[in-house]
Amino acid sequence: MKDILSKYCVKTFGSTNVVTEIGQVTKVASRTIHVDWGMKTWIYQNKDFRWVPLTKEEFEKKYKKAKFSEDALKRALVLGLDIK
Repeated sequence: MKDILSKYCVKTFGSTNVVTEIGQVTKVASRTIHVDWGMKTWIYQNKDFRWVPLTKEEFEKKYKKAKFSEDALKRALVLGLDIK
């Protein structure tokens, strides 16, 4: 599980899959995973963590600018992600 440290996760909205939040894995413990979603950090038990964390390159390749909310675009800039 340590290999997901510093990778990115996204929350999407509905069937349109618009990215509403971008999180970054900040800590991985034996039973928990900590994800910084910008304004808040959530702590998930391993069994409740439902995301597939992506590296910066994978994230930029998979998600395009048209599929982001305004807040998600601002968060992407803060994280240094290049969204085209």
